[in-house]
This record gives sequence, structure tokens and C-alpha cells, in this order.
Amino acid sequence: MLYKALNAPLTVHLEIDTECNQICRHCYNFWRARQPRLRIRLSEPLSIRMADQLQKYNVFHVILTGGEPFMNAKIMFLLMDELTKRSITFSLNSNVTLLTPELAAIARQKGLYSVLTSFLSYDPAMHNFLSSTKGSFDRTIRGIKIAQDAGLNVAANMVVSRYNLSHVQRTGMFLGELGITTFSATRVIPPRQCDAALLEELTLGNDDIRSIVSQLLFLKEQGTHIDSLVPYPACFFDSKESWAPFRSRTCSAGKTSVVLAANGMVRACPHHEKEYGSLQLEELGTIWSHMDEWRDGSQLPNICKSCSLFAACGGGCRMASRDGSVCGDDVIADAQKQKIDISRPSSPITLTGTTQLRVKVKCRFRKDDVMGVINTGGLQNTLVAPETLDVFKGIHDEGSTFTPDSLRTTHSIIMPEEQYLNRYNLCFIISNK
Repeated sequence: MLYKALNAPLTVHLEIDTECNQICRHCYNFWRARQPRLRIRLSEPLSIRMADQLQKYNVFHVILTGGEPFMNAKIMFLLMDELTKRSITFSLNSNVTLLTPELAAIARQKGLYSVLTSFLSYDPAMHNFLSSTKGSFDRTIRGIKIAQDAGLNVAANMVVSRYNLSHVQRTGMFLGELGITTFSATRVIPPRQCDAALLEELTLGNDDIRSIVSQLLFLKEQGTHIDSLVPYPACFFDSKESWAPFRSRTCSAGKTSVVLAANGMVRACPHHEKEYGSLQLEELGTIWSHMDEWRDGSQLPNICKSCSLFAACGGGCRMASRDGSVCGDDVIADAQKQKIDISRPSSPITLTGTTQLRVKVKCRFRKDDVMGVINTGGLQNTLVAPETLDVFKGIHDEGSTFTPDSLRTTHSIIMPEEQYLNRYNLCFIISNK
């Protein structure tokens, strides 16, 4: 097995409804090309079943998505309640055009903290064109302000195609003026099963994608937190500095995450149509075990599996393969390029052996067959040895403080001082607050 096999996913994308009030030209949902108005709504009994399964298999976080989740707001709010009861955190992906102050207040009251919205251009005409919906620009702006007024943290994602390629920088700056400081510009992945004309319309070249990265790096220099929702292969970049803002984004499909469809079918990747079982008929753990092809390396090109950068890179996006198959190399991969230095710069050591520390209260813990997982909130997970998990969980449950020196002595840790303190300095599990 190329990847360590977890007992179950850590994160789930849960589709509340397949229908959307917009028909974006680039929409990745595989049914859009042939059935743009497909309507499958998540039901109450299935919602409860899903929540029970997520709790049973210790899933940490759920991304509520669609379609447009507010098309099925009653069930979405029910599900928020069920997840909260089970101590499962959640976030929301929404175009926010249906959001009202009343709906925003309910969502916030039920425990929603963050929303990722789609924003396609600072230019109203371009945004409306790409969403195929007249007036969507104004409604999106209104929804963003409503969400912010309700105390929700709003981030934005811009799917970048040939149409809005030159708009990335100005869109990020425009959103900054609206108070949005987390901005993703994601290279378009043409929807599977789309016709040749749409494929040609949406496909970007390497120089186009370099332009996306260049514009994002400019925004980063201005203080914007940048990202991409689709991973990049490391060999696309010329230096570790240009790769650094994107290196944490790797393919999680079938490795740490799955998709639960509104009808209960389970897929590995939001972009891919293959179904591995029905949650109405099977256990989540059983369906997860059917996804070994996403973990054993059989869907990766050989050149990626033998690459020294693979452990940090993951091979880019399986849905962006050069030959259109899941197994092809990412269209922007450049295996002939000289390998970049992937070492991370050392952070300044701010700890001493006697610094008083405690494990963050919000940490959650999960012990699988071969490893432990410590979650510090949302999508932030750290894989550790089972013995390490036991140590930190014990300290967490006791609510006690410790020092690096006391931990080293108690557990007979043998490691050079600088390496030891650097490890804990970089470890976000620990806080001195």
C-alpha cells in the first residue's frame, strides 16, 4: 500500500442537494454536463443514518456542499444539529445567493463558523456570464455581507478558466476590500463527460496556469492568505518558494476523505463519478475498504511513484491527467525538470526546555489500527504513532501542563536538543495558552 490505510475517512464532503440555482460553465459535478437540473434531495432518515455512521467511524469534519445546500435548507439545518450532537465539526460550501439574514442567523446559532463561497470575477458581467445567471454578482455580494454580519467567516474560491484568467489579481484585491482575506484561485478542471467544445473552452495551458500562480503570489505579498482547491504537482514549480504556498494541498480522495451523495452513494472524489457503495445498505468502513485503488498507487503514473518529491507532492490531481484517465500524469507535470529543493525552512525556536505547555482543548483524538490521528479543528490533522497519541490524549484529558524537559524525561525521548525543540515548536497540537 503506497499510502497508510486509515480505518475510515477523516473528512467527508456531504452533498445536501444536487440542484443549484446557478449553472456555472465550469461546474465539476459530473452530472452537470448531461443533467444540469438533476434533483436529488437528501432526506431526513438518510441524514440521521449518515450522522450515525460518521460518529461510529470517528470522522472529524464534514463539508456541507451540493449542488447548492440552501436549496434544501431544512435538511441542512437538521444535519447541522445532528453533527453538533455528535461533536463533529462542519463548514459550508455555498454560492450564498439564497442567503438571508434569518438563514444566516440560524446557521450561526447551529454552530456554523465558516463558509466558502464561489466568486468568479471582480467584473459583474464576467461573473454573471460564468455562472450563467443574470444578477448573480450582486446577489453574491449581498450574501457575503449577510454572512459576515452574522459573524460567519467567509472565504472565496475563484475557478479560473480562459475567460477570467487575467482577473485573478484584481478579484483577490476586490474581495480584500470586502473583508475576505482567504482567497483560492483554482485552475479549472473540465467536468468529466463534457463535450469536446466545452473541453476546448475550459482547458488551460501551462503558461495560463503559471499566470494564476503569479497573480496569487502577488496577492500573498499583499497579505492575502492564498490557496488552490486543486493540488499542483511539485515539478510544475521552479523553486520551493513558489511551491510553498501550495504544498499542503494534495489529493485526499480515498486517502483521508470521501463524498457522500444526497442519495447515499459514496464516491472517493467530488469530481469523479465512480460509486463504491450505498450508505443506505452498507457501513461506511466497509465502503471505505473498497477504495484501495486510491491508496495502493495503481492510479498513479510510474514516474510519480519513483519520484523523490512524491511523499510531499502526491502527484497532482488525478482528474487533470494528460490522457483523460485517472491514471495519467497531471497535465502540468514536468518530470524532466530539475527537482526542486523540498526542504522546509527551519522556524525560529521559541521554546526552551522549561516552557510551560498544554495540549489545545479543541484537540480530538482517533486511534486506528496502525496509527493515531490528532485533529486540532476542521481539516487540520496530524498522523502520529499510537504511543504518541496516548501521551497527548492523556495530557489533554487531564488538562495538565508540561514542559519539553519533563516530557523527554518521563517518556525517555532520545533526540538532539535543537531537533527536539524544533519539532515541538512546529507542532500545532501544542499551545502555551
